[in-house]
Amino acid sequence: MITQEFSVGVLHGWRGVLLGLLASLVFLVGGRQDLGPRLGMINSKRTSPPRWASGQQVVGPGLGMLSSAFWFLLALASTISVIWLGVGARIWLGALLGVAVFCLEIWLIQRWWRRTRSP
Repeated sequence: MITQEFSVGVLHGWRGVLLGLLASLVFLVGGRQDLGPRLGMINSKRTSPPRWASGQQVVGPGLGMLSSAFWFLLALASTISVIWLGVGARIWLGALLGVAVFCLEIWLIQRWWRRTRSP
């Protein structure tokens, strides 16, 4: 009898779960960095631009919010794929870890997004 193993390319087992969570973390950090300059300026009530900007705004506020939303969407999609891989491969602990990371990501994204919108 031939047993079929659930896998996506070479990402199967715990390697797929851990690499998916690592990718999700990288995407989450990318989105946070796009929100970073605005968060720093909002929290410190600074009126002049930061030193790294040299008096010029590098990215407009609309484009920065759009790019951060893109990275956050990729992070959530990566975590959903980890959950899907864990359930499909019957790695229940990996699927549970994916659900926990997904909830943590939602909480972090909402927190960071609200901080950019607060006056």
